[in-house]
Amino acid sequence: MNFKVREISRSQKKIKNKWWRKWVRCFGPRLSVVLAIIISLAIIFGISSAVMGSDFHFAQKTRDLFSLGPLSQDSNNHTNILLLGVGGDGAEGGNLSDSIMIASFNPQNPSVAFLSLPRDLFIPSKIGERKLNEIYAAARYKYGDRRGLEIIKDAVSDFSGIRIHYGAVINFKVFEEVVEALGGLEIFVPTDIEDPFYPDEDYGYQTFVIRKGLQHLDGATALKYARSRKTSSDYDRAQRQQDLILALRKRAEDLSFLTDFGKLTEFFQIYRKHVNTDLGLTQIVALAKMGMAIDYYNAVSAVLNDDPTQRGGFLFTPAMEFYGGQYVLLPENLKDTQTFLDLVLIHPGILLENAQISVLNGSKLSGRASETAERLRRLGFHIIEVGNYDADTPVYKTFLKHFSPEKTLKTTNFLADFFETSQIENVVAESIDPNNLIDIQIILGTN
Repeated sequence: MNFKVREISRSQKKIKNKWWRKWVRCFGPRLSVVLAIIISLAIIFGISSAVMGSDFHFAQKTRDLFSLGPLSQDSNNHTNILLLGVGGDGAEGGNLSDSIMIASFNPQNPSVAFLSLPRDLFIPSKIGERKLNEIYAAARYKYGDRRGLEIIKDAVSDFSGIRIHYGAVINFKVFEEVVEALGGLEIFVPTDIEDPFYPDEDYGYQTFVIRKGLQHLDGATALKYARSRKTSSDYDRAQRQQDLILALRKRAEDLSFLTDFGKLTEFFQIYRKHVNTDLGLTQIVALAKMGMAIDYYNAVSAVLNDDPTQRGGFLFTPAMEFYGGQYVLLPENLKDTQTFLDLVLIHPGILLENAQISVLNGSKLSGRASETAERLRRLGFHIIEVGNYDADTPVYKTFLKHFSPEKTLKTTNFLADFFETSQIENVVAESIDPNNLIDIQIILGTN
């Protein structure tokens, strides 16, 4: 892709704030269309997702809803959906994307992976280079709702290298109303939150406080818990939103509301007011059926961020004077960034192997092992040893040692491609130390 990044010295990086430190069940055959809409959009996608304002014409929604066609998939048989969360018309900056998430569904091995993108990520689009959270709002203002959704999908596809098939823009009000309709949510709050800067209804602020521990949240409190960010990090907020998705799904299951016509009607009214999506009826039905088999508690989730010591830490903050005084985030290395997104969303089974990896420097070039270990940690791999390879002469070509081929085959194959090597030594069980914890050893060569 033609991703323009200004030539800015890495030494000019200004870390503004290490924000990342502090991120349905569905129906059986013959159940109503309303149920498919609500479960698929409001519950599976609901919380951290996103929407358009209530001014969206219902006639347009109805026409889009009843569009027919199979569920689109990429070459890996995944369906990828961009979820945007907005405040909606009437709120300050109501159409700016307050949260941005990609959900990737795999129907062959029913699973879903979530990846949250930071609002300040600066990328190209068909309406110019902008912060990610501004693209939908600007495109919608200039071209209208549907074209706005297409433009933000195209921009995220180009940046990520992953085809985005569908989009959903959901007003955060839908989340509050769905939680209320379900009678509230039970959720464990991992740490106290005291946010004196939560926006009120009159362009001012109110104080939001919630304490650590098991809490029962009503709709208004759940919405504040999902959106609060001034005294915590965007990473923490993305994680809270993903936790709330699971709580929504569990609550829907516990209530067994699938045949409650009154609830279904209530949810349909919520959908009419708050959801803008290019998913048609048949796509919603397919997603809903897939949702029955997904184990959401084993879903892979991640946040793209700017901490080079953490998983997903591929972004950096350039000097603000190059961007009109704006605080923005750029990828340090677009190829590695796209590799990370592909691992999380399209090939999460590699990360789920949780291979224990050793990185040894056989090249005799200082720093090779530590640099490589940092790079792999950013990709999400578990590095448990970094050191030097014991050899009299430098190793020319990087090679791998595989200690547990039955457990970590996907990871080994990925690393072989990553390091462009076909040299893989499967260590025989009889020669492995019983106290060995390593699954894969990488010996770096000079190549």
